[in-house]
Amino acid sequence: MSEKVKVRFKVRRFLNGKSWLQEYEAEVDRFTTVVQVLRQIKETQDPTLSFRASCHMGVCGSCGMKINGKPKLACKTIVLKEAKNGEIKLEPLDMKVVKDLIVDMDEFYVKMEKIDPRLRPEENVLSGDKEHRLKPEDQRELWSFEQCIWCGLCYSACPVTKYDKNFLGPAALAKAYRFISDPRDTETEKRIECVNSLDGIWACRVVGSCSVVCPRGVDPSLAIQKTKMLVLRNERVV
Repeated sequence: MSEKVKVRFKVRRFLNGKSWLQEYEAEVDRFTTVVQVLRQIKETQDPTLSFRASCHMGVCGSCGMKINGKPKLACKTIVLKEAKNGEIKLEPLDMKVVKDLIVDMDEFYVKMEKIDPRLRPEENVLSGDKEHRLKPEDQRELWSFEQCIWCGLCYSACPVTKYDKNFLGPAALAKAYRFISDPRDTETEKRIECVNSLDGIWACRVVGSCSVVCPRGVDPSLAIQKTKMLVLRNERVV
């Protein structure tokens, strides 16, 4: 059995326009994750505590929140690795708060949809009359940007999204590059036109915080710079 340790959790609560820090205490071991503690608190201490969680495997992206000030997935964060002096602070991501640790993701989703995040192959490929094979080198390039789980951590970490609400954001721009660089896609020109703007790739300040916080190893900052290079090579700068 792993030794149990008591840890204090300072949770930022939001309700009806009011905000406060509420403290809870829970026993954890070296395997306990933040989302496990939140479920324990809700079940045994405070049923009014609200948060999102689903897969508990770092796949769905539901449980994004700020843990000690850094955007992380609660299901992938081990409590004892994050606790400082026996404490952990939990806050919602930097988006509009609905309640407690739950934020309104609509702004993020709308921007993701603007780049049309789906492959648009040729009609004869869709009909099954033609096969469009992908070279291994193209597959490797795409794979690193295909892993996005739409968790919004990068969007919350990005300083530009704080003052420029028109900025598409790192996740949308990384997803756009994933399809722009896909030789099977037929909407490359439309995608480049969408991101080649002052609300797109040229708003990025290359801080890199988006790449640091991604739980799936996606590098949005790199994707944005690669898209800029494509635009510059084709002399399409806005």
